[in-house]
Amino acid sequence: MNLQQKSETLINAYNMISGGDNILVAFSGGSDSSALLFFLIKYLGEDKKNKIYAAHMNHMIRETEADRDEKFAIETCEKYHIRIFAERKNIPEIAKKEKKSAEEAARDERYIFFDRIAGLIGGNVKIATAHTASDNAETVIFNLSRGCGIDGLCGISPVNKNIIRPLLSCSKNDVLEYCEKNNLSYVEDSTNLDENYTRNFIRHSITSKLNEKFHNFDDNLFKTSEIMRGAADFLDSCAEKIIQDGFTVGFLLAQHKTLRRAVIAKLYENAVSPEIRKLEYKHILYVENFLSEPGNSKKSIDLPGFVTVRILNHKLVMEKIPDKKTSGTKNNSNNL
Repeated sequence: MNLQQKSETLINAYNMISGGDNILVAFSGGSDSSALLFFLIKYLGEDKKNKIYAAHMNHMIRETEADRDEKFAIETCEKYHIRIFAERKNIPEIAKKEKKSAEEAARDERYIFFDRIAGLIGGNVKIATAHTASDNAETVIFNLSRGCGIDGLCGISPVNKNIIRPLLSCSKNDVLEYCEKNNLSYVEDSTNLDENYTRNFIRHSITSKLNEKFHNFDDNLFKTSEIMRGAADFLDSCAEKIIQDGFTVGFLLAQHKTLRRAVIAKLYENAVSPEIRKLEYKHILYVENFLSEPGNSKKSIDLPGFVTVRILNHKLVMEKIPDKKTSGTKNNSNNL
């Protein structure tokens, strides 16, 4: 299948777009986002093109090249008669101030920007990003290199709340073929060649070679991620049912460790909600050890995000206590 067929199949499978949706396209001007914008215009049709918007962030990392990309994005949207919102953010300065990598700071600032623009547009807005199967492969390998569980193997989700990724089942080759077939212009980001960035190293030194050695590696890994997402959803639903039905610590300790750990992780997510935060594996083991300790000599333990874990009436309780000063506590998980 080509890009159009793969994307339409994925959109239908995940019900990504409904009739009343406004679509905000994250438009960098690169080949992926250029293909995405053109595809969505064709997919929705001329009569609904006014439902498509674009957002471009100039990260101020590549100086004149970044300005060139911004100019290209604006001119492209003008050609398509698409309204574009453009903003500049000094990512190097923000990264230094917030002690983040440039990649992390750029990602965080982009999504803050997208959410704000979605609010300005109003109505039911879907934010469409141009992540591909190749991006998913890089994410899975990155997760594996750090050590991960099922969630890490799930890779990038096709839908995450109001964020949709119509090109996620398409490889980079699919994108380039689509751009060539439709005579789409796009800009090249020179930092994509810099292997000091982790993703670039994975792309040039690992996934590119795997794609040469194994036919359709990106596509095959995307299918694996789909299977893992199904397994993760099932495990999550089982954990949720146990929590809703109520359980004792004794019951939890009698369950298979995979299910027990899923319940611990789910309790933590519920405790920190609406903040989106996953409990690391080492902290899950920390909670398990606390539960299985004879006599539970510790009254409580602390987890990241100001969450306190206790056993009350033979039940496991996790509570978020924002005012709690965890830095000096004996059982502070940050010391793990």
